[in-house]
Amino acid sequence: MRPILLVLIALLPSLASGQHSPGFVPCKEPTESKSIVGIWLHDAVQTHGRYAGRHVWTQLELRTDGEAVENYFSRDPNLSDVPAFARLLLTWTSGTYVDPEPDKGAYEVIRFSPYLSATYNPSTNSYAGLRGSFLPVFRRFALAAVENKMQLTSSVFLGLNSSAQILTFPTDFEIRTFLRQTAPVTAVEDLSWGELKARPR
Repeated sequence: MRPILLVLIALLPSLASGQHSPGFVPCKEPTESKSIVGIWLHDAVQTHGRYAGRHVWTQLELRTDGEAVENYFSRDPNLSDVPAFARLLLTWTSGTYVDPEPDKGAYEVIRFSPYLSATYNPSTNSYAGLRGSFLPVFRRFALAAVENKMQLTSSVFLGLNSSAQILTFPTDFEIRTFLRQTAPVTAVEDLSWGELKARPR
């Protein structure tokens, strides 16, 4: 009961720290010094979406250059060499989201901007990607550095930078626990990611 209570407290709105303008405020700390950089793993049976009912290991890698890759595995990648069956390439930045509803305050968030969705083809041992105009999303987070855990909410769309409308953060998000990983990605994973990233956006 105590860990759940701590997570809920951590995800409660913080004070806006004098920032009154609603919307996203990027963190000015250099990316390479942020404690959330690294490889994180979450595993659970999916409750909704295209993989509903399937046990999926989600590996999220936040890189120091502002790039990120989210891999989806059918088995624990630490215990097998199975490649990710799907992946999403993104850019990321952390910061604060000041809610337009004053009583909600502000939240620590990661802003993700996807630019490629790819699926694995076992016959060619490579990934085929689909590029497009994906919408940026936000995920609230709480970091427990001592336990190497990060709580991440499900993705939420809160509007475009060019839009004057600032949306409030919904309350029906799902909280997922990611554990920090020390194992590097496999050679085929790293090579495929690099090849996909090198192609023009």
